[in-house]
Amino acid sequence: MTAEEHHEQGKKHWEAGEYEEAEEAFASALELEPEWARPWHGLGRLYFSQEKYEEAIDAFQQATALEEENPIYWFSLARGYAYSRQPNEALEAYQQSIKLNRESAAPWNGLGVLYFEALGKPQSGIQCFRRAEYLSKGEFAGNFFAAFAQLPPFPFFSYRIIRDYMPAEEYGKWKGYLKSTFDTALPLAAYLNWLEKGRENSGLSNGAWHKLLGLAHYYMGDPSAALDHLAKSLAEEPDLMVAYHQLLACWDFLEPDAPYLEPALKRAAAFLPPEQSNWKFWQKKEEAAPLSKKEYAQCYYAGLIFVENDEMDKALQCFERIEQDFLPAAYQSFWCCEEMVLPKKKKEKAEFLLRQEAQQLQFVNGLEPQLLALDAKEPMIPFLQAIRYIELEEAIERLHIYAEFEGTPQEYEIQNSTEQPPFHDLWRLSPEDWERAARLLLEGMENQLFREQVEAFLKGEMGSEEEE
Repeated sequence: MTAEEHHEQGKKHWEAGEYEEAEEAFASALELEPEWARPWHGLGRLYFSQEKYEEAIDAFQQATALEEENPIYWFSLARGYAYSRQPNEALEAYQQSIKLNRESAAPWNGLGVLYFEALGKPQSGIQCFRRAEYLSKGEFAGNFFAAFAQLPPFPFFSYRIIRDYMPAEEYGKWKGYLKSTFDTALPLAAYLNWLEKGRENSGLSNGAWHKLLGLAHYYMGDPSAALDHLAKSLAEEPDLMVAYHQLLACWDFLEPDAPYLEPALKRAAAFLPPEQSNWKFWQKKEEAAPLSKKEYAQCYYAGLIFVENDEMDKALQCFERIEQDFLPAAYQSFWCCEEMVLPKKKKEKAEFLLRQEAQQLQFVNGLEPQLLALDAKEPMIPFLQAIRYIELEEAIERLHIYAEFEGTPQEYEIQNSTEQPPFHDLWRLSPEDWERAARLLLEGMENQLFREQVEAFLKGEMGSEEEE
């Protein structure tokens, strides 16, 4: 028999549970071709299925040494390390498997489990599970439920995976997870569904509609869905706010951002002031043309895009161009100066902010719940205000600290930005609007068993305890 024939025989014995015969067949294949990786991998899988993890690791190491570019072999080695409680080695092997093939969901799922169970890094685990879901849909849904049920809410992501992947027979097992998800996701989901059904009355263009959906999905914890809507928005009309949030969404589920970053930087560069490469000290510097009010937000997001690309000098130039007229840019200028260790500039900008906020009180009072109206003519406005605050959260907190210890005394207090309600908890509907929006949402649900769970929640019939 040839080595190939022994190898195929080994696979058949292993699949039939005939482990001794499988081991003999793989060994025979290796006697004939000891430098062939596949029998080593087959032998490793055999040992792994018998919980002989050290022997499995040895065999998988042989396979990866012989075929260093095979992502499957690295994935198998990672699992061997993970099951033998060698998390650091497992991490390296998972990362190598992913490096060789980013489009395979299984290593992302395995890495997510490792981050949660062995490395104590749930945020990294969240990113990996989101990536696995994006690539495989519901293949690893059980792990997603187990992970996200024990975390702070990611409302729209959890709502989607429960609706699309959870078997009806498991609803009782995850009752608490369903209840918390419905509690955090349904108000905004029902509102957006209502707007979609009556879009001709909302005044939103197709691009603006997908922008709203993209922003809502991003801040409600579903970045892959957000990226899809943001791409559709950008295809309709250029918008640097959309481009910036594409970059944020990519990071949250580990989507490569290069296809989005290059065009975003190109558009952002249009807001940089003229270069002064040939300037002499006795000459007057060429000034940037004044921007219209409609361009302020675009210049602001150009700055944030440069921040994402670690180009702080360019970011500061964009913010400084509009800081006198656009308060969010003044906050970001102040933040940049602290990051860049420019103490004199930082003090000047902090004092300017304190004076401006004494008049405007725009970002110092924190976030308050917003009442959403189903017949609103400009539904984007309340979302933009909340998003802008979240973007400025770190700068607001630094101004808070500055005002307490260094700044000119003011008659107002800056609320701690880190103690504000989460995005999902900001949105309210009147009882009448909530009843109408919830009814319309239920009418559109195709999964009857899922609909029954939502109805039970709306009637207050869903308990909070998990069933044993």
